[in-house]
Amino acid sequence: MRVLWALKRLSRMVRGYSIRRLAVPLTLLIITIALGLYLLLAYSLANDPRLVPVAFQEAKSILLVTAHPDDETLFFSPTITYGRNNAAVKRSLLVISSGNYDGLGDKRQSELHGSCEQLGIAQERCIVLDIAELQDNPKQWWDEDRVQELVASYTEKWHVDLIFTFDNGGISGHINHRSVSAGVRKYIQSRPDAPATYMLQSTPLLRKYSSLLDLIPTAIPFSWRILKALLTTPLGREVDHNTVHDVVPLAAYNDKALLVSSWHTYKVSRAAFSQHDSQYSWDRGLYLVVSRYMWFNTLEKMV
Repeated sequence: MRVLWALKRLSRMVRGYSIRRLAVPLTLLIITIALGLYLLLAYSLANDPRLVPVAFQEAKSILLVTAHPDDETLFFSPTITYGRNNAAVKRSLLVISSGNYDGLGDKRQSELHGSCEQLGIAQERCIVLDIAELQDNPKQWWDEDRVQELVASYTEKWHVDLIFTFDNGGISGHINHRSVSAGVRKYIQSRPDAPATYMLQSTPLLRKYSSLLDLIPTAIPFSWRILKALLTTPLGREVDHNTVHDVVPLAAYNDKALLVSSWHTYKVSRAAFSQHDSQYSWDRGLYLVVSRYMWFNTLEKMV
């Protein structure tokens, strides 16, 4: 019995020692993989149509629909900054409420226009609404028909051919975010000629605040697309959908997207959020570093 007890104790000691020894190299390996994926997806494959659909690359008038001022930077930064240097593309932002929950609506409207300036969105296409029945309220589900009407109006006004918005989870679960998603979905489902629309995917809390480390689980559903891109795309060469040869029609990849911000684009996003002075706090400062949504976005096509 003593021998058996001693063997069990020794086994536990060895096992514990091994785990401690493996912890550091395993952590370094995970960080290295995450950084490698970041460099690959933010630079070498940043425009590959298997990851960034043709619908994104051919769009000439893009509309982002959000609920409150600062949503465009806190959640949609990699999306709204994609292709920001292409003068042929018109980007627009429609914010359904002024964010007046704390009585700061006027200030937040002004801050939003500062954010648009940093993001390169023209002021006439940077719209924040202040409608009585659509006020910032974490307990109010907005009228989907009213949201639908507004989206339809601005889509037609600006000849929009690509829309971005929240998914059913609203990223943070905010009821206003979710009702915006529902309103946009209602618009899409009611019009056969509606433009392609993509929803920003919500993730569990731990993944949401895992920064670039979350690229590892995020890349798994895209692994076959990444592999095909690597096999057919010479690294270091500029890629667009016109230069890619694939046995599968490129339109087949339009169901989802993975957009990863470069370091320069990330800094632009931080500069844009810095305009939202009323919303800045120490935890928001931390958010700008640890949130996956500041670094990359995964989107799914709304059907």
